Formats: sequence, structure tokens, C-alpha cells
Amino acid sequence: MDVIYLDNCATTRVDEEVLDAMLPYLREEFGNPSSPHLLGKRARRAVDRAAESVARLLGGDPAGVVFTSGATESNNLALLGAFGHDDRSPVNAVFCPTDHKSSLSVARALRGRGVDVRTMAIRADGVVDLARFAGQLDFDSRLATVAWVNSEIGTIQPVREMAALCHESGALLHVDAAPAAGRIPIDVAGASVDTLAMSAHKIGGPKGIGVLYVRPEIRRRIRPITYGGGQYDLRSGTIPTHLAVGLGTACELAAARMEEDGRKVALLRATALELLTRRIPGLRLNGRPEAGVPHVLNLVLPGVRGESLVASLPSVALSTGSACNSDSQEPSPVLTAIGVSAEDANSSIRMCLSPRMTVEELVTGLNLVCDRARGLAGVVAAMR
Repeated sequence: MDVIYLDNCATTRVDEEVLDAMLPYLREEFGNPSSPHLLGKRARRAVDRAAESVARLLGGDPAGVVFTSGATESNNLALLGAFGHDDRSPVNAVFCPTDHKSSLSVARALRGRGVDVRTMAIRADGVVDLARFAGQLDFDSRLATVAWVNSEIGTIQPVREMAALCHESGALLHVDAAPAAGRIPIDVAGASVDTLAMSAHKIGGPKGIGVLYVRPEIRRRIRPITYGGGQYDLRSGTIPTHLAVGLGTACELAAARMEEDGRKVALLRATALELLTRRIPGLRLNGRPEAGVPHVLNLVLPGVRGESLVASLPSVALSTGSACNSDSQEPSPVLTAIGVSAEDANSSIRMCLSPRMTVEELVTGLNLVCDRARGLAGVVAAMR
């Protein structure tokens, strides 16, 4: 590759086995899975098998799998679908301030409808403060939502405990698992998660397909937000068979490789930290990485503006945070929420490692990052 890719939280390369599995459904097996003829029935069977693969990865029931265009749509369907347009009784919802914009934008929309939107308290390590969260829930709480893994600092949230607290007051718990699915073990049934969102392109699958998992027992508490042919009771529209097959194959591969991939990424992480701390004086880590996922590293590079570093690296791809915030000139809201100063937040970069890359490739990329960072720091120091 011409570019050493260190931005696997934004998206991942489509796995060759995924692409091979998809191609027949763009060629000879092109039937509409809602059609009653033979081609349609074969496509339907392929979609059903994909749903089974997704359910196995998530530890859920295939009946709970609803295919969507991605996690953004899934978050919108779960969060907006839990509320009616004419709710007259006092209702509230609790949102996590460090979550993806596809959740936080829904919070603003609900507030505009008159819903009492409450904000979770976040500890300095990025974890939700459970005691304060419990105090925000009451019998008017319709739902709470949190990302299982934070895509900027890698924090893993106590989802099982949050679900238990929600259910004590009769609220639902929605989880954005786009940064988590396929990376860490997920058991929606064991954790009592009510709804969960994921995207294929985060785990070596194609863009344009995702899932909203809905626990079958609470299905009637979620309303559709779009209407059409009724392919699913919650989400109309022709199911793109090739994309569903791609997602299902990506889930199968992720499940089979998860343990080995975890070991590979842990080795890459240790290599990265040793090299970076040796070459960049004053380097610091944001969050509490030892309690998070191993593939995410968020780093403060003193004296270097993160955006300038990212833009000046033509052969290394990394980021300053979530891709949804890439056009913003403001410090990362995730970093400021955990107490990082604006100066340090603006000097931070995020690396997301892939088990598909080699140690040699990683070292080459990191040395380029270090060389450029030291050069930029020298320029800044000379200007002072």
C-alpha cells in the first residue's frame, strides 16, 4: 500500500473473503429477497444466513436482526423510534456526552420535541459514573444510550450494569456497538441490552450496511421512522443482498479471529508505545488505556497541533479523533469531557491499529509520524 493505514476506527479495508462472498449476489444471484420466485427465494436464504451470522457474533436471536444502512441509521431508528411524535406525558432520556454524533444529534432533536434530555456524568477515565447515572433514571425515563466502546479513547463502558439500572426504572438501554462489535466479545442476551447498533465497514465488511439488533421481547416498544413496503416491520426498503452477505461473512471472520486478533493487536500496541515514548519526549496517553480496547491509542504530542501533523503526513493515515468531527476546529468533545485541556486536546492524535498489519509496517509508519512531529515541534519552538 502507498499509505500506511492507522485509522481503523474510521473504516477498515474490505476483507478479500468478504468481497468474494458478495460478488455472486451482484452477478448471477441478483434476485430481490422479497420476490416469491426462485431467485428471490435464494436471495432471501442468503439474507437469513447473514442474519444468523450477525446474531452469533452478538450473542442474540436472529429474529432480532434488522438490516439498515449503517450504525447511524440504526442509532436513529432505536432512539427516535422509542418516542412518539405526540408524547404528552413527561418523558426523559439519558445520553452519554462522549458518544458519536449520530446519537448526540438525536438528543438535540428530542430536546426540540420537549423530551427532557439528561447528560451522563463521565469520570476522568472516560467511564460512566454509575452512581450518578442511577440518580438520573426514574419512572419517566424512556431510554438511555451509550457506546459500548468509545471510538476516540477506547474506553469500555459497564453495559451490563447500566442495563440493570435502566430496567429497574422500566427504561430501555440502547448501545452503539459500532466501535466494539467484532473487536471484543459481545453478548446482548447476557448483558440484557435492548437495542444495539453496528456497521459492517468497521470490521472488514462493506460500507452501506449495518444492523439494529432489537431484543424480541421489546420489539413493540420501537416504532418505525420510515415507511414503505414493509420488508421489516421496523425498516422498509429492499434489502441489499450482496451487502447483507458481506456483513454476515465479516461477522463470521471476526468471530473466528477475535482471540488471535486480540493477541496481534496487543503486540502492535506494545511496539507502538515503546517506540513513541522513546522518540517523543513528554508523550502522554489520554484516558485509561489499560482498561480499554487494545487497538485504540489516543496520544498527546506536546508542542504539536494534531491537525497539522495529520495533514502533513502523505504516506501515513491517522486522525485527531472521530471521523464525524473531522471538519470541526473545536477540541475533541470526548477529550474535554474527561478533563483534557483544550491545548492538550488540540495536540492529540488517535491511532487505530489493525491485526492485518505487520510490525514492520507499523514501525515504518510510526517513525514517519515521529520524524514529522519532532519537526513540527521544532518549528513551533523556534517561533516562540
